[in-house]
Amino acid sequence: GHLNSTKPPKYFLEIAEIISKLYPDAKKIVEVGIGRSPYTALHLKSLLPRTEIIVTDVDREVIRYAARLNLNSIYDDINNPNLEIYKGADVVYSIRPPFELIPKLESLGNDTVIRGRPSIIFREEMEEDKSPRDINLHLEAMSLCK
Repeated sequence: GHLNSTKPPKYFLEIAEIISKLYPDAKKIVEVGIGRSPYTALHLKSLLPRTEIIVTDVDREVIRYAARLNLNSIYDDINNPNLEIYKGADVVYSIRPPFELIPKLESLGNDTVIRGRPSIIFREEMEEDKSPRDINLHLEAMSLCK
């Protein structure tokens, strides 16, 4: 199939902005199942130029396309993941994953951001020492899907 060439939905860019605000010092971020919409990873790459951004998918054509966009793209099946890809990642996220993959994403043990239907899930706990700005960003992220 052909990859999306139209203007991306705004939420792809908003997700990148929220992740970059919540994790400005992230060393490594992984998108699982990039599919035919590389917009979030590309925007994250521009927002966090010192962060290693990795994208994964089970479709080798998608992986080749992402590589042509200068994204660090790796073939991986989340049903049998290569855990080395996710080791040390500050954030692992997936946009609109199939529901049956959500437990597999959560089992990776990183902070997980899932843009799906109907909500975004942050696996991190909001610690008491978080500033109001951090909490507002968290709430902003939670309200993106409403």
